Amino acid sequence: MSSFEQKRQFYRLKYPKRARPYVRLGEEMFQVTEVSEGGMRMIVNNFNSMYKGLSIKGILNLNDEDQVEIEGAVLRFDQGEVIVQLRKGPTFKIMVEQQRHIKTKYPVFFAKLRERITLAQSIQ
Repeated sequence: MSSFEQKRQFYRLKYPKRARPYVRLGEEMFQVTEVSEGGMRMIVNNFNSMYKGLSIKGILNLNDEDQVEIEGAVLRFDQGEVIVQLRKGPTFKIMVEQQRHIKTKYPVFFAKLRERITLAQSIQ
């Protein structure tokens, strides 16, 4: 058995900078750095209009074809990013398709992520 144990309920898919999806919340758009079936992490430059527990509703644009309605609430803030817990968002099928898309189009990206995880585990 591996020494690495997944502690999250949903796999979080990280996106390379040039492939990041965006989310439209009302009239505002935000880049998204990570997505899962249960949440997302988005870059927000100005937190003044957001607070923990704020309900959000919008459209997540994963790529040219895939748009997903989202609903959730702000869970926390972390280094210029807002973490949102989703009640409604991408399905497992969509997440698998997104992972396949990134692995095909950006194969080096996942190799670098694996290297970082392996390095972090060896330090522990």
